[in-house]
This record gives sequence, structure tokens and C-alpha cells, in this order.
Amino acid sequence: MFKYRFLLLIVLFVVYNSTITYSQQQVGLHFMNIWQTSKTNPAYISDSTIVVALPGFHLNYYNTTGDFNSLIVDYLNEGQGIKSGEALSDLPSTDNILRGILEVEIFNIGYRFGNVQLGLNYAQKTDMFLNFPKNLAQLFLQGNGQFVGEHINLSHDIHLTSYNEFGLSGAIQLNKLNVGARIKFLTGIANTSVEKDAISLFTDDDVYQLTLDGNYALNASGLANVDDLNNFNLSLGSYSFDNFFTENIGLAVDLGVTYEVNKRLRLSASILDLGKINWKKDVTKYINQGATTYEGFDFAQFVGNDSISFGNVLDTIENTFNFSEESESYLTEMPVKIYASGTYQLNEKTQIGGLLYYENYRGEHFPVLGLSANAKFKKIFNVGATYSARKNSFFNFGLNLAINHKVFQFFASADNVVGAFQPYKSSNVNFRTGLNLIF
Repeated sequence: MFKYRFLLLIVLFVVYNSTITYSQQQVGLHFMNIWQTSKTNPAYISDSTIVVALPGFHLNYYNTTGDFNSLIVDYLNEGQGIKSGEALSDLPSTDNILRGILEVEIFNIGYRFGNVQLGLNYAQKTDMFLNFPKNLAQLFLQGNGQFVGEHINLSHDIHLTSYNEFGLSGAIQLNKLNVGARIKFLTGIANTSVEKDAISLFTDDDVYQLTLDGNYALNASGLANVDDLNNFNLSLGSYSFDNFFTENIGLAVDLGVTYEVNKRLRLSASILDLGKINWKKDVTKYINQGATTYEGFDFAQFVGNDSISFGNVLDTIENTFNFSEESESYLTEMPVKIYASGTYQLNEKTQIGGLLYYENYRGEHFPVLGLSANAKFKKIFNVGATYSARKNSFFNFGLNLAINHKVFQFFASADNVVGAFQPYKSSNVNFRTGLNLIF
């Protein structure tokens, strides 16, 4: 069972009947010499003639609120329900951010002939972004009784997208310069995104009425209605061909270059996910304009219990706060990612490198600085270590490993070793693993 159900409540809006997948940087992978390195720069050309990547997955989660263990305490095993942790009181009043991706890669094939590399891949992904004020977390974790007689700001931003990705890539080596591109055909499975976020809540101190006020609009696609969530099943890492092709069509492009300054120094740059998805299937826009008053509703009914029906939670909220509904298609942009890096070959077996990563998404900035050292041992082992720093997470130490045996290549990469084994105690989790057949 998923340990922290507050996060699950948020994710439920988008992942109905799809693969749960959890953004961003992959420091260790970028410096490895495996076919999956082309995910961070399509100009990468493999040493092998043919590479067939078997199903694998990638998990990347980041938040600015601290680890879940200090924010939310789950007493499910003791039958006491969910309680807020000590860190809740220390949250900033605004801009508490959760960000993540989990990718389930079904296949990824690369074929090299001469100086040209071609690739074909299919994966299912879900991208998650949540920016919320402290008041919103307190409301769901502690109820609205604490805000009697107060106007509280609930303005927030949510963007959750589950989609299929079909990619066709090509790279060519031109003397010291490699140039590559990947065109990605996208089919959206489900999406929830805030279009207008101005909203506030007032709890009357006399008759305990709630007044919801603001200009708020939430787009949703892939969810016919919230009643469908009553039968929701969560299965991490599962995969289904449901919604393989949909009416929600999108395109994206990856571009990359590498340049060999000399035999030791190599520079590279790439820009990923330039594109959009047009959502048309089962589209609903939930709208609240102006002020509306409701009778005695307490968010505390959802916490402190030893069991929670998330379908009932959403039903209750929808029935109490009667948002008006519209149906019209809408566009969402992909989160654009930029890599700039350099590597220096100390000797035949050892390489060091540095990386700058940047993502600007939904008005928020996600910069990352990374350092790397990689070494070869005999012909079988390739081992690397990384250090990376990002906002509110300055000390992340990672490891990566590739083991080659005949036609088999196993690899694993974690940009934060502690987070990979204890994700609920970390604010930054990044892990990728898989198996390749190489010829």
C-alpha cells in the first residue's frame, strides 16, 4: 500500500486507468556510455552496432517541502489514520513545490551503420507538478476549524499528465561534431491542469458556513467524471496497452550536439521536449467565479481515520462545491529541459565531467549543478559517482553502474543513493535501471 495517501489524493486526478509514473535531471545517466544516455542528448552515438533495450523504468521525484516522513505521519498500521508531521508548521506560506516523473520504457532500439545512428522507442510517462500554499496543506491535513473567522489563500497550480511517447531519432558524426534529433509523437492518456488559480476560503465564525471566492478554472481530460475514481486501483510499475492511441495528440522534439575539442575534452548541449499536447477526449473545465456559500463542511472528516475512500472524498468535495462545467479542447506545453556539459578523459579508464541543467516549467525554475567521475574496470564493469546540487537539496551523492557480459548489459543509476533506498526520507529521488542486448 502506498505509504503517503495525501500525495496519492493529488495524483488520483490524473492517473485513473493509466500507469503511475514519476522530472527532471539525470546527472549520472548523462555521463554513462550506454544507449539510454541518448535520452539526455540525442547526439549520443553508441559503440555497438545494434542495441535492444528491454523494458525498464525511471523514477524522479523532487520537492521543496522536505521529506514526507517529517511532513506527514501515517499511523495506518496502528489504526490511527493520517496526521500532520512537525515540518508542516515550518512550510513557507507559498511556493511549496512537488515535481516528478516515472517513465516505463517498453522498448528502445538503436542501429548504427558507419557514422549514422538511428533509434526507435516507445514509453509511457506521467509528469507531475504541484505548487501549493501552506494553507492548502493545513486544510487537508488538519481541517478548516483552525481557520474560523479567517480568509485563507488557496491559490495553487497543478499540472499532471499521463501520456504515451513514440520516438524516432537520428544522429550523425561529422568529423569532431555529432548532431542529433528525436521526433516524438505523443498521445495523451489523462491530464489535469489549473488554468486560473485565484481562489480563497472563508469559514464563518457564527454559523460555520464556508464561502469560496475567486476566479478559478481547472481543465481535465481522460476522466469522464470523478465517480470513476471509486474503482481506482494503484499499481506502481504496472503497464497496460489501454489508451495506446487516443484523440489527444501532441508532438515534441529533442535536439542535441557534441563537439570533440581534442582527444581528451568533449563538450555537449541539448534541449529536450519542445512540444505540446492537444487535449480533446473526455474534456471538462471546472469553473468557480465569484463568491458562493456552503453549509457546515469540514475538511477534517478526511483525516484521522484508519481508512479513506478517495472516491468518496472527491465526490463529497464535488457535491459540496458545485463548480460549473464546460467542455472544450485545450493545449498543454511539455516541460522543456536544457543540458550543457563537458567531459575530460584523464586516461584510458577514467573520465571526469561537469553538467549544468535547467528547466523552466509553469513559471518555476529548476537549475541543477552536477559533477561526475567514471572509471572502467577490466572489460566488464563501468562505475561512476556523482555529486549534484539543486534548490533546497544541495548535497546529493549518486552512483551508477554498467555490467557487460557477452550480449547482456545491465545498468543502474541513482543521483541520490539515500533517496533510492529510503524515498520517504528524502526530498530528491532519482533512479533508473534496465537491461540491454548489445551486438
